[in-house]
Amino acid sequence: MKNSEAKSTVSIWNRNFICILLTSLILGITHFSVNPLIASYAIHLGASALVTGMLTGLFFGVALAMRPVAGPVVTKFDKRKLMILVFAIGGVANIGYALFHNISAFILFRFLHGVQYSLVGTLTMTLAGDNLPKEKMASGMGIYGLCGSIGMAIGPNIGIPLLNFGTDLINESFGFTCVFLFAMVGSFIGIIPGYILLPDKKTKQDILSTGAWYKNIASVHAVPMSILMFLLFVGWSLYNIYIVEFAKELEISGISSFFTVLAAGLMITRPVSGWLTDRFGLARIPPIALILFAGSFLIVGSGRSLSTMLVGAAIASVGFGSFQPALFSMCILSETTLKRSVASNTLYIGIDLGLFLGQNHQEVALYALEGVCTYKCCSII
Repeated sequence: MKNSEAKSTVSIWNRNFICILLTSLILGITHFSVNPLIASYAIHLGASALVTGMLTGLFFGVALAMRPVAGPVVTKFDKRKLMILVFAIGGVANIGYALFHNISAFILFRFLHGVQYSLVGTLTMTLAGDNLPKEKMASGMGIYGLCGSIGMAIGPNIGIPLLNFGTDLINESFGFTCVFLFAMVGSFIGIIPGYILLPDKKTKQDILSTGAWYKNIASVHAVPMSILMFLLFVGWSLYNIYIVEFAKELEISGISSFFTVLAAGLMITRPVSGWLTDRFGLARIPPIALILFAGSFLIVGSGRSLSTMLVGAAIASVGFGSFQPALFSMCILSETTLKRSVASNTLYIGIDLGLFLGQNHQEVALYALEGVCTYKCCSII
């Protein structure tokens, strides 16, 4: 009885966890104000469909290539200083987007942005796990994921209107500049909660005990979760990158509401599924989530109206959102405290690989758009 009461009174709320929630929220807003427009921006710069696919995937390709560095760095260096650094890098990358409107500059600053992303995911996930009690790990991870969902809801509804505002005021180039300047300001604001974080308590002996750098790249214990994340994010990337252009081909307006529904569903699903996972176990929720997520592609892919797209978004959010608390918790708990960053890095190898491959499947997007055009021609005939 006493043990049960003690567990129920354990709180997830502490200084570091609150700071991580703030940094995740800011990161989500800045990321999703820019990322859904990257394909459109590449097309605006004159890139072909093939080059557009390569450029949009560059971000995640760089992040993936940086994983042999990211794992050891997060394991061995002070996480507070790293958090300040990654938000500063994000600010500089967005300054570059805003000032230089050409393919060469885009490649350079997209590369820099990928370096930031390679560090920030492993860093925030590890810090969240370090500051959550084991018995409420999934619930805490659900709330951690909630901040990203809120950012997903707010970001596109800031980015797309800012693009339209700047385009109407001067031209499309200025519209994109407005979006990038907003993301720059948000990135620098993210330094504040990073600065408030408590420094690491690990000693030099602790750092030495983690072993050589190559032993901190990946954890064999986290490989199954990484494979699952890879499969999920291959599909997820199609929603994030191509849905705006897909809606244009279908002549569907108001597609920003797709991201709103997606994010609203995640906002509800992630904390609820986290609570359910802590209550019923880590293995119960993922199978149901997989079925729902797969079904959402059938609905969105066959849809020809905004309402159908939004139904698909709602189902996708429930399916996708239910995975995160369980898989993140499994990953964090698969390693010792000092090696949690290695487990996190392993998980993000799967995420980066999934997003990179998903966003470089430009042939899939072209075939989809070709199918839409064929459908429209047949309708006219």
